[in-house]
Amino acid sequence: MLFILISFPFLVEVYTKMPAVATLVLGFVSLSFFPRLYGYSFSSRGTGQAIEGRRAFITGATTFLPLAIFTSTPSGVNAFENRLDNKYSDVTPQVGTKPSDLGHTERLSKSKASYIGLKQCGNSPNCWCSSTPFADSPARFIPAWTGHSIKDLKYVIDTYQVGQNGIDGGGFNIIEYDEKEKYIYVQFQSYKAGYIDDFECWFNPQSQKFDIRSSSRVGVSDLGVNAKRLEYFAGRLDKEFGWKFERRKNGSLV
Repeated sequence: MLFILISFPFLVEVYTKMPAVATLVLGFVSLSFFPRLYGYSFSSRGTGQAIEGRRAFITGATTFLPLAIFTSTPSGVNAFENRLDNKYSDVTPQVGTKPSDLGHTERLSKSKASYIGLKQCGNSPNCWCSSTPFADSPARFIPAWTGHSIKDLKYVIDTYQVGQNGIDGGGFNIIEYDEKEKYIYVQFQSYKAGYIDDFECWFNPQSQKFDIRSSSRVGVSDLGVNAKRLEYFAGRLDKEFGWKFERRKNGSLV
């Protein structure tokens, strides 16, 4: 019993990430190491296990049942509060790893010495960034946006329609907003698998435009999710606040 009490916090932590594993561990520890706690005994004949009486079996089952129910109940600890609904909230989200070098800072460049801006995109087609020089990453480049105030974008995000165009049903969370630095960082989550996308916007005093970065953490293709989100922002910023955007010949941002 002391072992269970000591290991209980660990099992709770494991459950938040791997609920099935925690359930199996708890059941194994309880029944294998403490059989008599539940009224079981093990013999050396036959299959090696005998139950001493129906009453002992019922006692053991009812003792372990609350623990089993607890470990099999969804916690939803990783779900954003503004998600569409609780459907799929019991699925362990594939959040990936948050990049350690987000924000606006000095970056190395292939085409010039360095520059101040947002994090570069990798080679995967699930990221768009306007800070990186076009020559460094033409396939992942998006032109910076021309606008009036970071507060405009903050309002659009505050009133973001979760689930619009079939994306971001898992909700979103504003992680950082600095009006003085004119910077905002938001995490968006997919509905079923719980994938996290990182979105940043920062007013670049050198270009006098708003640099944008929107990227998925997991996988290669994002099935157009980041582009759909950027189009939503651009559409509202244009219509409601008069922002300007450089679009491709087909009218799309990316």
